[in-house]
Amino acid sequence: MRFSSSFCDVIPSRVVTFHHSVTIKSVTQSATMDVEIPLAEDQSVDELIAHIFVQNKILPPFRDAFREAFMNFVDNETYAYEDEMGDAAVDKFLSGEEDIDVSHWVQEFSRDDDEAEKSSNFSFGDCFDFIMHNSSHERIQMIISTERKMAGEMSSLIRARDFELERLTRHCEAAIKGSATLPGGAKDTEAQQLSLLNSKIRSVSANYAKQIQALTERQVHDYRKLIISIYERDEIPSDTLSDITTSCSSVRKSTSAFANMVSMDNASKGNLEESFTIYLGAQLKTMHNARIISCRNLSDICRPPDVLDSESFDTHRFHTNLCLYRRGLTGLVLLVGKDPDFHLQTKSNFSKICELSSELHFDSLKSQLESATKALQLSHKTSTSNNEDRDNAKEKKGYQTGEVYITKHSNLSIPQVVFHLVVDDDLATSEINSRHPCLNGLRNVIRLSSKFGITTFYIPLLLIENTSEVTTVPWCLKRAELVFKCVKGFMMESCAATSVAGGPPLAATHYNVNFVIPEELDENVRSQLVDMFPTIFHLVPSVTV
Repeated sequence: MRFSSSFCDVIPSRVVTFHHSVTIKSVTQSATMDVEIPLAEDQSVDELIAHIFVQNKILPPFRDAFREAFMNFVDNETYAYEDEMGDAAVDKFLSGEEDIDVSHWVQEFSRDDDEAEKSSNFSFGDCFDFIMHNSSHERIQMIISTERKMAGEMSSLIRARDFELERLTRHCEAAIKGSATLPGGAKDTEAQQLSLLNSKIRSVSANYAKQIQALTERQVHDYRKLIISIYERDEIPSDTLSDITTSCSSVRKSTSAFANMVSMDNASKGNLEESFTIYLGAQLKTMHNARIISCRNLSDICRPPDVLDSESFDTHRFHTNLCLYRRGLTGLVLLVGKDPDFHLQTKSNFSKICELSSELHFDSLKSQLESATKALQLSHKTSTSNNEDRDNAKEKKGYQTGEVYITKHSNLSIPQVVFHLVVDDDLATSEINSRHPCLNGLRNVIRLSSKFGITTFYIPLLLIENTSEVTTVPWCLKRAELVFKCVKGFMMESCAATSVAGGPPLAATHYNVNFVIPEELDENVRSQLVDMFPTIFHLVPSVTV
């Protein structure tokens, strides 16, 4: 990896020659290769070793020796490069050619010391992951029951807030309608009442916001206390145990009836779901799963089961907890506007779903969006440092079409990672091509998924959530064909980056890609989309027994 320092330009990268010979019995093999030191950030040592094997026709019995020799060679050359770079930087400073802010480096080293002290202990994520994969069934069930109890408390408070605010809003609307027919003198009195109602709405909203914040902080504290107690002492706090016992007994009676009602409701929707098994690649084929599914809104994929449906809730939470701190995560591409506060300002369905239960592992949605906004402002400051860009600074207050920001979640039904893809209004009406920024955003989503172990992802096939009069049959088919082909190319690119011809056997990444279409799409269009899929992707031949 390239050494990151303000003195990077003191010594440029250099090309060194690796030469090594190995003799086994009477057979000798030699290998030579030019390597740039330091290695680029995106350069894999395994990839270079694979090229050595292929170019020099190294036989399998010799490969382990060449692998070890090459890795030692890269380490030694990198250390030598960094030593020379450090010596050159010191000489440059002593000669007076460079003025360095010493206080800045003191702060940097102090921060590194603090981080080293913190990292000496196991993080909460390490403790939680260890418990979920090593604890007994009773301990895991107790953790999930605690999560269900906390979700029930938060959802009850949210429902009470929504009911109270809706009631006050209806009173305010009725007062506005009634004031239109009143004489002038009575209108002044009615205006005062409207002002009082608006003031009460703001007061009630602020009061509930404080209650939600307090409940969230208490639940996060109690939950982390429970996890640390199980990890360090294999004990459950007595207060937590008593709370879970009483809460479980109070809802057990209504669980089965509610579960039956939910299952009947889901069965009546008749959503489309077509599954395929596909091959990607020409010579090195990799096998993946693909589905075409329909849903009313993309955010519905995030909606967790109701806490009264304990069986479904526990199943989803258990699956999420198992993979939360490992590879094999699930991601969702959500279409958002350019406003950095899109979810908070519009009170989107996604933000409402996120607040149904406390985020026990990561920062809240609001905090993560604020962090993304700060990163956006910092990038705009950097991009407008040149005079030629300052004229466009006012136009860059929000996100640009095709940009992606990410939030992490542990309290959603299916996804743990949400990719917020910024789109514009023209995307739902105009024709696009493969160079459109939104398709480049999808490419970045798939590249990030490959890099950070997100093996299942949901993509809006038409890059829209709802249909309109513009979404005709030809328009839908043309848009779907473009997205199908682009996603296929992006996935092949990601798979090729993890496999090298002639190299050591690497574990092939298996992806599950879900193409989501609007639920109200015409049945004729659905069937044509399903028929189109095999013409673009190479399906695995079915086997009949």
